[in-house]
Amino acid sequence: MKTVRLLPWLLGLMYAGQTWAAPAIALNDVRHAPLVAVARTDAGVIAVGDHGVVALSGNGLQWRQARSVPVDVLLTAVSFIDDRQGWAVGHGGVLLRSIDGGQEWVLQQRLKGKPVLLSVVFTDAHHGMVVGAYGYAARTVDGGVNWLPMQVGEEGDDFHLNQVFQATDGSLFIVGEAGHAYRSTDQGVSWQPLDTGVSGSLWTGTGLRDGRVLLAGMSGRVLLGDSLGRHWQALDSGNAGLTAVSDSHVTHFTSAQREDRLNLSALAAQSGHLLLFGAAGVIEGVAPDAKATVTTRQSTENAPR
Repeated sequence: MKTVRLLPWLLGLMYAGQTWAAPAIALNDVRHAPLVAVARTDAGVIAVGDHGVVALSGNGLQWRQARSVPVDVLLTAVSFIDDRQGWAVGHGGVLLRSIDGGQEWVLQQRLKGKPVLLSVVFTDAHHGMVVGAYGYAARTVDGGVNWLPMQVGEEGDDFHLNQVFQATDGSLFIVGEAGHAYRSTDQGVSWQPLDTGVSGSLWTGTGLRDGRVLLAGMSGRVLLGDSLGRHWQALDSGNAGLTAVSDSHVTHFTSAQREDRLNLSALAAQSGHLLLFGAAGVIEGVAPDAKATVTTRQSTENAPR
């Protein structure tokens, strides 16, 4: 299952070295919890955020909090391979697992060194990858029990790796600081650097149905690439908007700025409309054309990188 999200480390990188034992904070209305990442399955939407909060919805309208989450940390990313099996990661090297669609979570482990984890993707029940701050990258071949370091980029590189995602053809992509991007065709064993032609941070990406790849980053930058990541085209998404909706061919984006100017961190299409997530929780979305592709970016362009 695909996820689309922006860099969440801005909400609390300074807490990475602490140890947490408390369970997730319990809320009266989970819709208003700070949420930073979302995954969509055939059964609905699972969003994660600060204080270990996991929000669940079958239709995007009614929301409930997960029954059990054993940590009270910033959860930064979530990945589901089907309606039941999923993983979430966060600060302090936290790796959570659910086998019931996100209702209950167990702490599978804290990764060595307690890195700030920013993204997770599992391609099946065995193979998964995590990336994070200062170039952290690791992979598993046994469902998250053991993790092997991944060499991404040059030896000694410490650029933040902001997201790892799977494209339509099964290849994997990582995007990070300073325009860095990488591609793997062997489940993360090796990574090929890509020349994106940009120097600003890339925060997120997704594979399109036709095989092309879309990346988004600082200052509303959107890059459209071929399936191999060899050729990239910069698209005009508009610098003033918080949301940008493309035409059906993904050649142009139309931007719009919300009057409330709330920071947006993640999005998901559900039941014919778009759900937006951010520091204010679940935010009423828009209803783009079903074929449109949407990117979000943070309104604070001067945030530290």
